[in-house]
Amino acid sequence: MVEHDLAKVGVASSNLVSRSIVLFFSLFLSFSFASTLYIEKQYCITEDTLKSSFFGLKDTNETIVITIPKDRSHYTVPSSQIINTFQDKNVTIIDSTEGIVTFKRHCNLSGKLQSIEAAFMEKIQTLSPWLIIEKKPLIMVKSTLPNDFERYRFESIALNENALKKNSGSFISLFSINNKPKKITFYYEMEAKLPVFKAKRNLQSGKILTYDDTEAVLVDINSIPSRAIVGEIPPSLMSKNHIKEGQILSDYLFETKKDLMKKETLKGFFSEGTMVIEVHVTLLEDANIGDVVKVKTEQGKVLRAEILSKHEAKILE
Repeated sequence: MVEHDLAKVGVASSNLVSRSIVLFFSLFLSFSFASTLYIEKQYCITEDTLKSSFFGLKDTNETIVITIPKDRSHYTVPSSQIINTFQDKNVTIIDSTEGIVTFKRHCNLSGKLQSIEAAFMEKIQTLSPWLIIEKKPLIMVKSTLPNDFERYRFESIALNENALKKNSGSFISLFSINNKPKKITFYYEMEAKLPVFKAKRNLQSGKILTYDDTEAVLVDINSIPSRAIVGEIPPSLMSKNHIKEGQILSDYLFETKKDLMKKETLKGFFSEGTMVIEVHVTLLEDANIGDVVKVKTEQGKVLRAEILSKHEAKILE
């Protein structure tokens, strides 16, 4: 009887151990499939249908997460749309986006991306030598590339100067195939700034601008006012109106001070035969050296004169 009871205890213990082993392996298998998924801000793709394994999920049951339209080379979706697909999975999601995920085709542009980037940077420096690019521009094709794009030869790009007033825009790339030209439009994004100038203090109307009146600052190109003075201050600027301290300086706030001002007196010379006659004349308008302007003699006669220097003028009539 005792032996029988001991046998029962042995069987019960064996069953308990078996159940523990099963539970252990169940938990082990469950945790073995648990993982951490990082949702990135941008992905390069070659396929239209993206399954769970594309995002790093190691699971035997593949799930379709998103389907990219075939005609879209640049496609964006809310990151929540992707995250919701994994809600019933035993995974931890880390969203490294800002709420938007971008999918791009042709990321390397059949090996031509580096050449296009270099040409883009060179063009930017030519059009805007003061531009400071803080990160390598992101360049994307706006439409579907030809199926035989690898056969195309990159030639050059065309970029409008006005396009450099924003951090994003488009440009045309010129390619050739079989000696025939082909234009393809590309889209770019970049982080760029320009050096502009702020007034250090209040500037009154008629103030001749000096570097001591200004402070150079770097400003994102999206935030720069229209016609802001960029890079360096032109010489002889004179304020048209009152300018407040801290105001970004734009060219429409100034006029260029000329070499000579209205009502200044000069020595005027004119010839009569072999004689050179000297008279004193008064400027009737502002003038630069080399300008032809109206002057008035001491007798009140108005004449035309060419400004030779800050002190002399040649009477023309």
